[in-house]
Amino acid sequence: MKPSSIAVTAFLFSAMAAFAAPVEWDFPRMGSCHEGIAFGDGKTGVLVWGGGDEIRLTFGRSDLWDHRGGYPWTTEQSYTNIVAAVHSGDKDRLYGLFKKDTPKGEPRNPYMLPLGRVVVKVPGKTLKRGTLDPFTGLGSLEFVEGGAVGLAMSKRDGGVFAMAFPKDVAFEVKTIPATDFPVYEKKLKPLGFEKALVVNGAPVPNGGWFLWKLPVDKPVWTCWRKDGNQMSLTTGRGEAVRDMKPSFGDVATESVAYWKLFWSEGARVKVPDPVIQRIFDYGMYRFGAMTDPDGVPAGLQGVWLEDDRLVPWNGDYHFNINVQECYSPAYRGGHFKNLMPLFKMVLSWRPLLRDNAKKFVGIDNGYVLPHSVDDRGVCIGGFWTGTIDHGSTAWVAAMMMKYVRYSGDVEFLKGGAFDFMKGAMNVYRAMMEEENGKLTLPLGPSPEWGGADVRSAVGRDPSFQLAAAHRLARDLVDAAKLLGVQPDAMWLDVEKRLPQYSAGQSGIELFRGQALTESHRHHSHMAGLYPFDTLDLSDKATRDVAAKTYGTWVARGTGYWSGWCVPWASILNTHVGNAQAAAELLRSWDAYFCNPGHGSLHNAYAPGFSTFTIFGSFAGSGDGQIMQMDGQCAAATAVLEMMAHEVNGKVEFFKGCPESWREVSFENLALSDGRRVNGRRIAGKIAIEEVK
Repeated sequence: MKPSSIAVTAFLFSAMAAFAAPVEWDFPRMGSCHEGIAFGDGKTGVLVWGGGDEIRLTFGRSDLWDHRGGYPWTTEQSYTNIVAAVHSGDKDRLYGLFKKDTPKGEPRNPYMLPLGRVVVKVPGKTLKRGTLDPFTGLGSLEFVEGGAVGLAMSKRDGGVFAMAFPKDVAFEVKTIPATDFPVYEKKLKPLGFEKALVVNGAPVPNGGWFLWKLPVDKPVWTCWRKDGNQMSLTTGRGEAVRDMKPSFGDVATESVAYWKLFWSEGARVKVPDPVIQRIFDYGMYRFGAMTDPDGVPAGLQGVWLEDDRLVPWNGDYHFNINVQECYSPAYRGGHFKNLMPLFKMVLSWRPLLRDNAKKFVGIDNGYVLPHSVDDRGVCIGGFWTGTIDHGSTAWVAAMMMKYVRYSGDVEFLKGGAFDFMKGAMNVYRAMMEEENGKLTLPLGPSPEWGGADVRSAVGRDPSFQLAAAHRLARDLVDAAKLLGVQPDAMWLDVEKRLPQYSAGQSGIELFRGQALTESHRHHSHMAGLYPFDTLDLSDKATRDVAAKTYGTWVARGTGYWSGWCVPWASILNTHVGNAQAAAELLRSWDAYFCNPGHGSLHNAYAPGFSTFTIFGSFAGSGDGQIMQMDGQCAAATAVLEMMAHEVNGKVEFFKGCPESWREVSFENLALSDGRRVNGRRIAGKIAIEEVK
């Protein structure tokens, strides 16, 4: 839908005009670069932090990989061999299937690289406060002594970050490439990296630059320049460093135009809770900053990588929920084209994924996507249950069909998505076997349950895999109708004879005989409720099982939760109308899993909610602050779901909004039937109208 076709009604316009509240930062912000103000253009990210008279600019690129290493699928890693090893309890045999010898001097897996930092010293000044307007992309840094620095970023000349200082303020600039930090001696030098070449001057007058040659990948460079009271920064790939000459005014003008278009194309909400309002506004801004339609597909950290260390989990693409959450705002939020870089990347991997399927289940017409890969689809190994988690493939297929429903882009089905969906189902069917007239999955994982243990990590009929297979079967039938072709009888048979879930006394189980016995960060056994929406709660038996499932889930508590699972939990509560819990969980996410600079963390920044804290479990990032964008984007999605949530094709408006919210509204919100709607609830009375 083009922005020019969006008609904003008068009764909503005045409410929406009040949205533009800036996000604020108190300075100093010296704990972590992820406490800084975030800027991004879909490829390059800048974090503005620091303290005293020092402004730190941490910059990174989401296409900066060391592509060496990885785990190619082998013929020994067949489903038959894996099932046999698990059933026999042969730990050595199982682990041997996934063992890899890494040559000395090479990485075990591909991983993303840090780039560097620019430090701007402002003698005689002290940083006091920072702001960012999510609706213009413009920021500022205020000094205790008075005056402010303007901040802006645009896609101009391949991506430029610019700063404007008061005319009477002098400043000094220093470039620090990642190779000047201890990570070089500890991690990079042993893997064959040379130090970056740092130069002041030509070809960048009144500035500086560095060029970093990588062992096998294209070199990367960055440069900065001063022009009077202004400074600009950019990065690029290749041997040739390029000068730039943009003014701050040009960059700021382009930033305002970009974000004006972004917000006009997508949904906006207004809620009476300032914390949840900020969660939405800043979350949608960061989603847009890291998933530009012309940008690089976003991994765990998007465009914002640390400058002095290697990012946790290689900064990779995790397809067992993390990528899905990063891109979740695109749907209800109305930014469908932001999904295309991700989809194009995945579809370009089909030859590799087809080879994986051939080795896994012995078929020529399947696709297998491991849960953790680099930007070329190469498996990042070491976690065998993730490697065989076919739900990752099915979930990406579900994302593709969901895009078609929202956007109406049937050509996308013809261009590869339908083929990908069929290949994913062919693998599932090859894994299934007959059991008493029913279909069953003899073995599979419930994501991240049981670690890598041979017996407890996997089981028969995992509820997550069953829900994914049913979602895939239904989507294939719907896609066939859109394309005017006959549905495959196999899809209909899977829908008819495969169980919807495994269940016991406690409700839905992780897999057959395995109840949720402890707090767990991956709510995957509940995926039939959300996100796959395969369970019909109008059926009494299903409703009773769901009630037991929610009861067990709440009883197990939040002790082993991570940041990204809290917004998911909020949406699960919206799904059944627990509006108060939906809102409280989002506030808890902000209170516990965001740092003081609104940075979205994997581990809790404050104790009391989870045992995964920045100084406890998974604290692998120096200061313990493992930033991941999945939580931040999923939190914005959770707000959208509070406004309009769809259950088995029925839309329920304001289902996740507490009764105490006397007035709440949304504008231009997307639904899965292709419509856009505006809505408002005042004192319990709901008004909805379709955008023409």
